[in-house]
Amino acid sequence: MGGTPGTWSPDGADRPEAVARQEWFDDTPTDPRLPVLPPPPPARSRAAAVLLNLTGIGVGYAYLGRRVRAWVAAVVAVALVLIACSIDAAESPRLWLAVAVVWLAALALDAHRLAARHPRPHDRSARTAAVLAGALAGVVDAGADAGYGLAGRAARDDATAAQAAGDCATATAGFDAVTGPYRLAPGADVAGARRARVECEDYQRAVESRQGDRHPRAVAGFLRFRQDHPDSVLGPFARENLVESYAAWARELTEDQRLDDAVVVYRDLVEEEPSFRPEAARTYLLLARTPSSTEPVERAREAVGALLVVVDEFGDTPAAAEVPGALDAAYAEAAAPYARGEFCNALSPLEHFAELTHQATGKVAGEARDALPRAVLECGLGQLREGRSGNAVTTLERFVTAYPGHGDAAQARSALISAKVAVGTGARLPVPAPLGAAGPVRVTFYNGVNAPVSVRVAGSTAHEFDLPACPSCPPSFAPGTGGAACPSFAGLPGHTMGLNAGEHHVLGEYLSATDLAEPLDAGGGPDLYCLYLVRAS
Repeated sequence: MGGTPGTWSPDGADRPEAVARQEWFDDTPTDPRLPVLPPPPPARSRAAAVLLNLTGIGVGYAYLGRRVRAWVAAVVAVALVLIACSIDAAESPRLWLAVAVVWLAALALDAHRLAARHPRPHDRSARTAAVLAGALAGVVDAGADAGYGLAGRAARDDATAAQAAGDCATATAGFDAVTGPYRLAPGADVAGARRARVECEDYQRAVESRQGDRHPRAVAGFLRFRQDHPDSVLGPFARENLVESYAAWARELTEDQRLDDAVVVYRDLVEEEPSFRPEAARTYLLLARTPSSTEPVERAREAVGALLVVVDEFGDTPAAAEVPGALDAAYAEAAAPYARGEFCNALSPLEHFAELTHQATGKVAGEARDALPRAVLECGLGQLREGRSGNAVTTLERFVTAYPGHGDAAQARSALISAKVAVGTGARLPVPAPLGAAGPVRVTFYNGVNAPVSVRVAGSTAHEFDLPACPSCPPSFAPGTGGAACPSFAGLPGHTMGLNAGEHHVLGEYLSATDLAEPLDAGGGPDLYCLYLVRAS
């Protein structure tokens, strides 16, 4: 149906805008629902978040729902604790206090910043409960820290007290706690605990050696402890144990008859504890009575030396009163060969006693000096009888040199002449009568060459004289021409003596040359004896 402008037509023909609308209009139904928006953040208290984060482990982050931050904070807190343990943070308290303050401040500020994005709880009781929970967490944390510190200091104090009482087993366990679980406790003194533990270790090691009767090791351990830890509270206990170790060691050595070693230990013991002086002196006395050497002179030297130590260093002990008797016994042992007639064996021990000058040895030294001359003489005479003429010369020369005015000097000189003749001739000669003795057989000796000669004649008597050179005689004779010597005795230098009947040996010495004449049979041969020198061919 048609229409005119301004009139309504059901099909819209009379409205041009209706026709245009139909071209773009979409009759498809649309979704009537509105888009879903994210929920608002939960209400949180800023104060509670800050207080909870002041625990240092990110609890405030968990309260705010920031789980990642909470885990990161917890990991960082653990890492800081591990680092502090590894470098002994307790030894640098100011540095680590600054680190803790910075860490907690950072956590608190960050919690406050994040909590500002949350609405505040509308309910006042809720706000109060959150703050109280944060405060309670802080109190618990602070209490735990304080309790940890108190426990660390208590462990340190208990360990120190145990160490001062000498109980290193208990002290070591306490010091281990200080350097272990309580190493971060303020005031625990980890370095001091370590030093004290080392002291206990060294001390306990020495104690174990003493308890195991390893006395040398125990003594060395306590001495080393005292040297390494001079100011330790264990010093008095170490000294007490050192004295006991010394004493046990010295007594053990004494029981084992190792007296030389025992007196050395006793000397160290007495230096440490003078009250052991009587015991040490008694050991020296025992050493003097049982010297370890088997050689007579060394036995005498050991015995006298030990006894003089008692006199000089332990004169105020009961053992000193026994020294005179012990010296007499030592001398009697040394002089026993003399009493048995073994004079040569008695020489060295007697010499040792004769040379003593200490006031305490006056008696035995005097006895030795009285016996020594006879021992020397009898030794030389015995050597001559045994045919050991070389030894006899040495011994008898010693006698005539040392005792020129002795009553037996004439006998010694006579025997010395015989010993020298025996050495020169190879003959074995008896001990002659003392020098000056003469016999009824008159024999004259002449010098048949132009060189002075020393003459020794030995047999039952011994004689020694010098003949001057014969100016008119040849200086020597060729081999085989000695019979031409002394063609006439007129004008020749001569010496007449009286000999006993029997064989004598003559030794003539011309300057550095020696000419041995035939043995002289006094009473059975000529009463004139010609001495001459045969030159080498």
